Amino acid sequence: MARALRIQFEGAIYHLLARGNARQRIFGSDQDRVRFLALLVQSAERFDIAVHGFVLMANHFHFLAQTRRANLSRWMHWLMMSYTMYFNWRHGRSGHLFQGRYKSFLVEEGEYLLGLSRYIHLNPVRGSVLGDGTPVERRHRLRDFRWSSYRGYAGLETPWGFVEEAMVLGELGRGFGQKARLRYRRFVEEGLLREVENPFAAVQWQTALGSETFMQRMRDHLHGAAEKGREVTAVRRSARLNEPRKLIQGVAEKYSLSASQLLRKGGYGLEARNVAMWLVWERCGLSLREIGNLFGGLDYAAVAQRIRRIKARKGESFLRQMSNV
Repeated sequence: MARALRIQFEGAIYHLLARGNARQRIFGSDQDRVRFLALLVQSAERFDIAVHGFVLMANHFHFLAQTRRANLSRWMHWLMMSYTMYFNWRHGRSGHLFQGRYKSFLVEEGEYLLGLSRYIHLNPVRGSVLGDGTPVERRHRLRDFRWSSYRGYAGLETPWGFVEEAMVLGELGRGFGQKARLRYRRFVEEGLLREVENPFAAVQWQTALGSETFMQRMRDHLHGAAEKGREVTAVRRSARLNEPRKLIQGVAEKYSLSASQLLRKGGYGLEARNVAMWLVWERCGLSLREIGNLFGGLDYAAVAQRIRRIKARKGESFLRQMSNV
């Protein structure tokens, strides 16, 4: 089956979903969830993302998010790889944590966005196991579930500071106070009393959820992206190599070394080499495999290990100083 298309543009709203490899758990404890949300906050600030909602289940997660820049792939790659590196280190494992690529669906504002937010927030009480019990029992479990944005939306606790609720709450009328949250709570919990429509049944060409007008706009975006891509491919390829090399040269000068010393294979334990890998990972949007190729053909797992070790050894404050090279 062909891969679903990735349509990226400024202001795009997405539903995002990723599952554990072979449906294994991606959160072993609340500590893992706290770390994942910390990385989500960090990445949202770094890549200029508006997070409108989320739910963290045992073996998968859902986001409702908007990209203010056309950088969905870079954002999700950074977030998922950063969490995988943490999870593997903490649990003494290696290899892939997530099952293939994350899924992404473009979403139209209005009723489509509102309905999808309800579907996401009902995840903790839906399914053959989680959906057991009476509506009242399920409502209690839904309201008690800590690892989603629902309790904040519903006015049951202080909202998560990084979740931007105005767009979704605005679909139910004016104002964002307690009355708006009560309206939203009633809207979502109505889904406990009757079967609500699965929004993914309306997803078209495996990539978008919306009206026919919205779908035509997405086709236009896709066509425009293809035309633009043909014009700038060579420029992007050049920039993709030039920016990392400038960073590597800056690190080499800081350590009174040559850039070639940092790039050639070998040099195990060379601090400057590991610092350079960390900077390229943080600032250039390259994958771990691409970074490994740049540094003499290192395996991606070795790159991940070196980045983790230099962060643990030198600390965030030192690395922030190095970011100015």
